[in-house]
Amino acid sequence: MTTGVRRQAFVDLSAIVENFARSAPSPDRVLIDVRADAYGHGLVAVVLALAEAGGSAFVVSRPADVTALAGVGITTATVYPPPPYASPVIGRSLYGLDAAPARSAFRLVGEVIAIKNVPAHRGVSYGYTYRTEKPTTLALVALGFADGIPRVASNRAPVRIGGFTGRVTGRIAMDQFVVDLDGNTASVGDDAVLFGDAEDGEPTLAQWAEATGLASEVIVSGLGTRIERVYT
Repeated sequence: MTTGVRRQAFVDLSAIVENFARSAPSPDRVLIDVRADAYGHGLVAVVLALAEAGGSAFVVSRPADVTALAGVGITTATVYPPPPYASPVIGRSLYGLDAAPARSAFRLVGEVIAIKNVPAHRGVSYGYTYRTEKPTTLALVALGFADGIPRVASNRAPVRIGGFTGRVTGRIAMDQFVVDLDGNTASVGDDAVLFGDAEDGEPTLAQWAEATGLASEVIVSGLGTRIERVYT
């Protein structure tokens, strides 16, 4: 059963505020790009944090987003594209999608929902694009393309379970994908980290971008609402 499984994105609002302070010495003189639900980080939570840090003007994707922000402090919002006088606009660097020193603010975690021992030469997932080379253990992770996990990550992108970093194994399905544990162990209920903090040994969003050929903002902005946003 996959009902009630954990699909979580941990959003570090302090990282976003820190990136904002670094990118905008005069925070009240820039437009802040919070389109696409703040690049998937969560529109209202991000705007509240940035308004407290001195941000006052925001670029959004839809008129409905303007309405959602009407009650947030002093703030104003304009639907993209912004008027030509309202520049510069801060976007990628705000969420740590550029190179250091910007801090990444997003950590994506799925739950291991099944463990299965399989023999050598066993096809995995749809189309059997991956076959086991030897007897091994497979972990089933409760995230899929219905959550916005790009299918191009199949057989390419890194995933960390426990102390082991493997990769997406076989094709990504609607609600789940597989990781070949390659002799390592895991248990049902373990975290599977798709991307997070490199200092903790976790795969990074930059590595997912490299593996998939997609820009970092494409990956995070496409993540769906089944993934719970947890703010720290």
